[in-house]
Amino acid sequence: MFLLTLVTPQKKLVTDLDIEEVFVPAYAGELNILPGHAPLMTTLQPGALRYRAKDSDRLRYVAISWGYCEVHPQGINILAETAEFPEEIDKERVARARKRAEELLVDGNLNLDEIEKFQRKYARTLVRAEVSEQSE
Repeated sequence: MFLLTLVTPQKKLVTDLDIEEVFVPAYAGELNILPGHAPLMTTLQPGALRYRAKDSDRLRYVAISWGYCEVHPQGINILAETAEFPEEIDKERVARARKRAEELLVDGNLNLDEIEKFQRKYARTLVRAEVSEQSE
């Protein structure tokens, strides 16, 4: 058994789900983690986390904003700042947030901290838009 647990500070999305594989948006690039993977700990960047449950041929998508991933012999634990399944994402809200981030970044009246903040927000909107297109 190789179990996936995915939580945020606000909710549990997946708890001890037996999986075949998981793809995580790690800081240095995407990782494909299979049963028997060496133990590791890494940070996550905004991206699409994908996993395939045992005895399923379908990948399930989750939009991740940032977080930590721990791989251990029994499975993988993911603590994300935010995480959303496709059906939880409001596409209109994503479009508004994307437009606002773009406008502020183009404006040129931001300090370095604000530029970094809105670059992160923009990156999250891209991920959320991509994941929202995935269907059941």
